[in-house]
Amino acid sequence: MYIGRFVVLGLTQEGQRFLGYRVSSRSFPDRRIAARDDRAAVLPTEDAKPTDNPYIAYNCLRTSGDTVVVANGSHVDPIIDKVAAGYPLRDAMALSLLAMDYEHDDYSTPRIVAGWERQTGYLGIVTPDKLVVRAVPLAPGQARLIATYELTEATELNCEGETAEALAEAVYNAPYEHPVAALAAIVDGTPSMAVLGP
Repeated sequence: MYIGRFVVLGLTQEGQRFLGYRVSSRSFPDRRIAARDDRAAVLPTEDAKPTDNPYIAYNCLRTSGDTVVVANGSHVDPIIDKVAAGYPLRDAMALSLLAMDYEHDDYSTPRIVAGWERQTGYLGIVTPDKLVVRAVPLAPGQARLIATYELTEATELNCEGETAEALAEAVYNAPYEHPVAALAAIVDGTPSMAVLGP
């Protein structure tokens, strides 16, 4: 099944909070994820064909204090900017999704987001007919995803691992079609991030 890009919110078996993101694409597979200290970005690979599509390059992870957010587009920036300005994460997600709306491309692609604020995890989505931001309770060993296509409600995902590298591999190898690149970030303790892909 093809579900497009998806974000992941989870707890490891040891109870560590983590986030994941996977780029899955049939139309623009020539992309990679580049990680830095406080953010990660989806970028074209060096051999990618030129395109004027505004939705293929963007920050996909940002942090502010102990709040971390992953998303499938440029809405990650206003969300984390609002958090830095003092907004609760739920409000920052809802306001940014409402303001930016779904991607006005040929597929009316939803904008999706996952984030942790202290011990509360949230998933959010905006589509042509709904806007939802919801706290998602999790037990150790549980993870939920929300995707741009098909799985547009919080859906259980088997995502095993205790390191960012193992979690990135689990996100990349999730049983959905056309994986391109994946990221996982452990939020607890000293934050760590890993990417997998070209």
